[in-house]
Amino acid sequence: MYTDRVGASEEEVNHRIPLNIARWHQHINFCQAPAGQRRAAAYFGPNAKFGLLGSITTKPACDAAGGEFYPHIFGWMVHVYPYETDPKQIWSVDDDHDHNNMDALPCLACR
Repeated sequence: MYTDRVGASEEEVNHRIPLNIARWHQHINFCQAPAGQRRAAAYFGPNAKFGLLGSITTKPACDAAGGEFYPHIFGWMVHVYPYETDPKQIWSVDDDHDHNNMDALPCLACR
């Protein structure tokens, strides 16, 4: 994975890994579960409420659930799978399509 800071511009991430090759994204609107609910079921699966796959994606909803809200986590990132044999899969974003809390820059190679 390649990363950059939250405030990096499109030009900056394009310089690092061009947008016509890979899809840069950020995980946004992250609600961390309250201490007593930090178990796998709260973060993963079809009924997840918290985390990257969770249904809670706003500060008011997170506050109401007793969680801790983060507008951004990790900053900009792009995943690379160097051992893939299909060139289209080297910069795959397939795992990211199910995330409701992802903000991505345009990807010319993804069209």
